[in-house]
Amino acid sequence: MNLDTLGNLADIIALPIAILGVVLIVHQLKLVRLESEIEHQRRQNEMTLNAYNTIKGDLSETIWRVREKLNLEDMFDEFTEEHLEQIMNDKLLRDDVARMLDFLNKFAVGIKYDVFNILLVNDLAGKLFIRTHKQFEPYIERVRKNSNTFYLDYENLVAELKVMRNYKE
Repeated sequence: MNLDTLGNLADIIALPIAILGVVLIVHQLKLVRLESEIEHQRRQNEMTLNAYNTIKGDLSETIWRVREKLNLEDMFDEFTEEHLEQIMNDKLLRDDVARMLDFLNKFAVGIKYDVFNILLVNDLAGKLFIRTHKQFEPYIERVRKNSNTFYLDYENLVAELKVMRNYKE
């Protein structure tokens, strides 16, 4: 056996080992990516729950106060033109409505930028998000006369939630 034959034999043996090495590296990269995605999902769920629990009290209190001032029993009561005028003429009430919608819009922005989990938000409060938007849509349309981007992320989230829930109006 001469050196050329030995070199060729070494090349033949090295090639499958190199291919096996590449396959193992690709597999390891896939495992690392999967683990990273699982960790991201866990952190996203944790952040969603923490944020929801943090603002749930303030949001519920604000929603309750707004609905009480407007004599709306719950999220299913019809919103009238008188309600809209009452909001526009009462600075404290208008501030509460804006605060309530800002809370909901912040969640929508968090979902838009993949900070919060839309599936978890849907399970926790999807119906609340949809029904509150429907109820206060006349107010949202009114404030949009000043800027067409007010509560746009919230509106987009509501559209996604409706699809997820097969929601029919």
